[in-house]
Amino acid sequence: MSTRSSIWFGESGGKSVHIYWEFAEREIQNGRMTGAPVYIAVGGATQDVAIRLPREIAVQLLTVLSPNPTEESLRVL
Repeated sequence: MSTRSSIWFGESGGKSVHIYWEFAEREIQNGRMTGAPVYIAVGGATQDVAIRLPREIAVQLLTVLSPNPTEESLRVL
């Protein structure tokens, strides 16, 4: 079972970019998720490089890519 939830995925010419939440690292308070980090992974056929995005960059991306940016931006760790 994956602990990732996709925000955006793009692929072209054998290369890919994936922006996702990482729920394995989420914060939980009072039994509810209060935040999760956002990662960007860039890769090819044999290797991916994932980078945890700083909060400010993640919020900016979510405001552009998310269907409900206000709610999702509040969850970024």
